[in-house]
Amino acid sequence: MPHTTTLEPSETDQWFVDSPELSEFVATAKEIIASTNRNHTKTLNILEPYFAALLQRQDWLPEHFAQPNPDSGLGGGIGQWLLYRSQELTIFSLVIPPNSITPIHDHLSWGLVGLYQGKQEETVYHRLDNGELEGFAQLEIVGLYQVKRGEIYHLLPPDGDIHSVKATTVFAPSISIHVMGNDIGSILRNKYNPEQQSIKSFRSGYSNAP
Repeated sequence: MPHTTTLEPSETDQWFVDSPELSEFVATAKEIIASTNRNHTKTLNILEPYFAALLQRQDWLPEHFAQPNPDSGLGGGIGQWLLYRSQELTIFSLVIPPNSITPIHDHLSWGLVGLYQGKQEETVYHRLDNGELEGFAQLEIVGLYQVKRGEIYHLLPPDGDIHSVKATTVFAPSISIHVMGNDIGSILRNKYNPEQQSIKSFRSGYSNAP
């Protein structure tokens, strides 16, 4: 079982939230990542119960990181707030205003997504083409899921990595916590338009960090 006291913060660690609960989870996650030796399926499975315990705590995420952002790189007032970042791990909150929906996008990394507040509808897509034709992508819907507080799903490319997420709450935003194996706000990834069968690179950025 992973321990939570043996890893010291490295010089590459960037903390945006001062929280003992988050610090403990990060230490555990780092040990699990190191011990599973790039077996991402194993990483996700071992890490999930620790992530579930973090989601059950409702007092560690500051109010500032639970707000929409009108200048969002994802559009729709969606806030993407960086909580922690290092070379091997990024954690952020995604705040979606009521009835707003993310673009259809990919992540290009393993990850865990858990709902901290509200309700969401996740639509999962599978890419049918081989990516050889620039600007072209053909998608099909392979799943439609209603996600409630405390529920967790896995991201693991190439399957299950393309989705869109809609907040189905009425009066308050939905908030999900993302635990990712890459610096997802900084990298170039893809958004899709199934009607036009198109794909376009974008960088979502963070609401609180360059």
